[in-house]
Amino acid sequence: MKPANEIVVAIDLTHDALGVCKLENGFMIFVEGLLKGERAEIVITETKKNYGFGKIVNLLEKSPYRVTPKCKHYELCGGCSLMHMDYDLQLSFKKYRVETTLKRIGLNNVLVNDMIGMNNPYYYRNKVEVKFRQGEKGIEAGFFQSKSHNLVNLDECHIMPKKLFELLVLVKNIANELQIKAYDEETKTGIFKSAVLRESYKTKQVTILFHLPEKSSFPVSELFVKKILAKIPEIASIAYSQTNEDGMYINDDVHILYGEEGIIDSIDGMDFWIGHRSFFQTNPIQTEKLYRKALEYANLTGKEKVIDAYCGIGTISLVAAKKAYKVFGIEVVKPAILDARKNAEINHLKNVFFEVGEAETVIQKWKKFKFDVIFVDPPRRGCDKALLDAIIGMKIPKIVYVSCDPGTLARDLKILSDGGYSILEVTPFDMFPQGVHVESVTLLSLK
Repeated sequence: MKPANEIVVAIDLTHDALGVCKLENGFMIFVEGLLKGERAEIVITETKKNYGFGKIVNLLEKSPYRVTPKCKHYELCGGCSLMHMDYDLQLSFKKYRVETTLKRIGLNNVLVNDMIGMNNPYYYRNKVEVKFRQGEKGIEAGFFQSKSHNLVNLDECHIMPKKLFELLVLVKNIANELQIKAYDEETKTGIFKSAVLRESYKTKQVTILFHLPEKSSFPVSELFVKKILAKIPEIASIAYSQTNEDGMYINDDVHILYGEEGIIDSIDGMDFWIGHRSFFQTNPIQTEKLYRKALEYANLTGKEKVIDAYCGIGTISLVAAKKAYKVFGIEVVKPAILDARKNAEINHLKNVFFEVGEAETVIQKWKKFKFDVIFVDPPRRGCDKALLDAIIGMKIPKIVYVSCDPGTLARDLKILSDGGYSILEVTPFDMFPQGVHVESVTLLSLK
């Protein structure tokens, strides 16, 4: 028997912006796209032991903060889950996420500043990774639907720069013209699996890295390159890798079809070489603001010895090196360290040193030295416990923690707080407008 629809009111939002609703019997239902205070008729789509999920059938009372999403793909595409929220509400929601996550772990009196937002919260990504699929009318490209591997073939996109979307459309058209097919996992046929598109905020040059199946060659490569350059002369590099894996940070060799192995971009007046495999913040406007706040927290005078854990291609290290005595960067990815050393040369900085290895291992060798500040900018999983223990043991006076996940940030701050550090304040940044992710910078000092 088909369950009856329910009338619910959202009393809160989850960390990923689902409306929190309570049925008359106390059962909790989470509803996608329902804002706090809104009343709706829903159908329950899934039930667990203590909670369930619902879908809006009819929105009965709308929030004044609801807006019409700019993108036609909003309801299907997993890229912009907050586009139905007024931008000011997005900022408030993300600040609330940070505050509640900290309180949930017992950090009740931490000062969380207002979110640092954007004047224009669209077209901000300098890098996107798109997937390919073979459709009835030719090759298709786009993002996966949320929590699925169903591809949304993009006709428009409001978070990638217009030049990158123009390149994506061109790639599809040329592939269809040259009869290049998308890779099919079941039949093991076709060539294009995915591609990483990047645009330099400074030079406006563009690169594209295709991922092909292992042992595949790029078909009609000279003609393909010629046709792209005829339409988009800003292309600085076209390359491909052959891999059975998927994702941005695989380690298979990169084969250059045209141009250089990367491009130059800048942060706060400093130039950085970004290879096809390099990690570089995807929102250049907000990155400058974030790094300025991180340096403000560090309060460098030119006398400090600084560690930059998880340094990547050396962005924070080099920005800090302009104001510190010496900076030591650590990164587990060897190509990133090679880029970091190259970036030190580009910016004529000789007081910064980079070492390959896991941060928690390398830092053990430096235990006998006295450091004044440590920057940590870990991946989403947060800092390794051994690194936090080493920082506590070394009694480094000041920590500047750059986080991309409030959950792992709260966990790590609790460890550092228990280890003798005061959490002075947190400043969250909206690096990903229209999406739920939150970046932040936290200042800690040794008690």
